[in-house]
Amino acid sequence: MEETPYRAELQVAVTAAQSAGAYLRANQHHAVIEQIKSGPNDYATAQDLAAEKLVLDMIAQHFPQDAILSEESHAQQDRAERLWIVDPLDGTRNYANGLSHFSVSIAFSYRDEVKVGVVYAPCDGDELFRAERGCGAFLNDQPLQMVMPEQSLAASLVATGFAYYQGAELHPHVETLEKVMNVATDVVRFGSAATDICYVAAGRFGAYYEAGLKPWDVAAAGLIVEEAGGAVSTTQGRPLDLLGKDENGAFCLEVLAAKNRDLQQQLTPLLVAS
Repeated sequence: MEETPYRAELQVAVTAAQSAGAYLRANQHHAVIEQIKSGPNDYATAQDLAAEKLVLDMIAQHFPQDAILSEESHAQQDRAERLWIVDPLDGTRNYANGLSHFSVSIAFSYRDEVKVGVVYAPCDGDELFRAERGCGAFLNDQPLQMVMPEQSLAASLVATGFAYYQGAELHPHVETLEKVMNVATDVVRFGSAATDICYVAAGRFGAYYEAGLKPWDVAAAGLIVEEAGGAVSTTQGRPLDLLGKDENGAFCLEVLAAKNRDLQQQLTPLLVAS
């Protein structure tokens, strides 16, 4: 890697993501539910927790004074000058059911701006997405740059997610899905926000949207999209406050990542109810 302002942080993030990803790949057939969180569909496996420990130990070894916001054990950390934002296993339900679509996501933020983002998908093509602000985005060392991105929503494949909504809470999200499906080529739901947002950066999806995300779902992947030439905002098209909280003091982000501003502007009117 070339000498850049956050090269040391990027190297640690890459090494930690690859280490955790290798562990997850080797231990997927042993996946067991270890912890129930907000409900029966929101859980962590023993492998989530072990992968998280691998990542956090490596960060602490190199940057012992830095703060950490991590899904499983450090989910309440607020703003800090130097902050690592970690999802050790994005796509837990896929992982626990033997599916390959999951990833490790690690971001580093300095003064409320993400400077480094790494997303590693160890089983879906062994793909390492990475970016440093101002230095571009890469997939397995190949530059990601959407030179002539598709500008028509009608010709675009869109991805989404529904978090853990059920019953009446799910209805507005289904209504939004119908609106988007009536315009886009198709809408898919793969179950790993960090991975799917990186697929926008790679040009595989025209856009990704979801309400109810957490900072660790989007911090790294969002930077990768921006550095590849895409746009990241709220579903209303406003700037995304990554660490903003709702009236209950909980992280709850409404995120839209798009290949370009044209697709972003075509989607935002459809996402008002999401």
